[in-house]
Amino acid sequence: MGKPLVFVQVSAYRDQQLKPTLESLFDEASAPDQLRVTICWQHARTERLPRVCTTHHIEVIDVDYRRSRGANWARRHVQKRWRGEPYSLIIDSHLRFAPHWDSMLVDMFQKLKTKGARKPAVTCYPPNFDPVTFPKGRSHVPLKIYKEKYYEGLLAHFAGVPLPFWRWLTEPIPAQFLALGFLFTEGSFNTEIPIDPAVYFFGDEITTGLRAYCHGYDLFHPHRVIAWHAYDRATRRCHWLDHDDWRCRDQRSLRHVRRVLKGEFVQGYPLGTVRTIADYERYIGLSLISKNEDNKCGDFG
Repeated sequence: MGKPLVFVQVSAYRDQQLKPTLESLFDEASAPDQLRVTICWQHARTERLPRVCTTHHIEVIDVDYRRSRGANWARRHVQKRWRGEPYSLIIDSHLRFAPHWDSMLVDMFQKLKTKGARKPAVTCYPPNFDPVTFPKGRSHVPLKIYKEKYYEGLLAHFAGVPLPFWRWLTEPIPAQFLALGFLFTEGSFNTEIPIDPAVYFFGDEITTGLRAYCHGYDLFHPHRVIAWHAYDRATRRCHWLDHDDWRCRDQRSLRHVRRVLKGEFVQGYPLGTVRTIADYERYIGLSLISKNEDNKCGDFG
């Protein structure tokens, strides 16, 4: 077996979908032996690792769920385990994959490079699936990410909308926003754009996407469905259900997000100098911070 080509990063918080996610990841890959997976497994004592973790090249960062500080804290722990693989895939722990997903992503990436994208990043909100009925009912229509609403005045809430005329597309399309539940790019992303653990939940994708754009990354959505995502949170235990201080974490995080979107320096998590915040706002056609939106927000749900 040669050196792995794809470093797959998984942040899993008390998620019963971790086992079928990993099985699908390897079963549907064109070259499963070319994958190296690291999981930040945040769990209770009674929750066990799936057997698949002992039959494939999988590294586990074992964390008592009570010590967890959120998804981006976990993502950063995983990201630090990059060992120079040429490609990197950041995913959630509740996915199913299309056949040959790995070769599809590498092919998209390389074609984007040949067409002039110096640092392409292929990212998306995958279509929804039901873990009980899958593969029945799954959609084959890729999604494009749009702004859904501002969250406390910050551009931090997005939605996936079916991509029109997708059957006629022959290559990925330019994207305005980045998704941390599915992000494929070059391995050096892991040192250039470290995931910011100070961001608790809302704001992680817009701050990471902004920093990537300012570092010269070009964002794209895949023109074919690569995977499916379980959006129903009833299928898993959410971090804020176990941590009574989540509102304090959220408010502290939102203050941090606001500073990043205003361009204030954050030690260890640089904004980038290839492009500016103004460049990004012109590109997406929106302001990152708004005082004119209804800023009321509810629970994460």
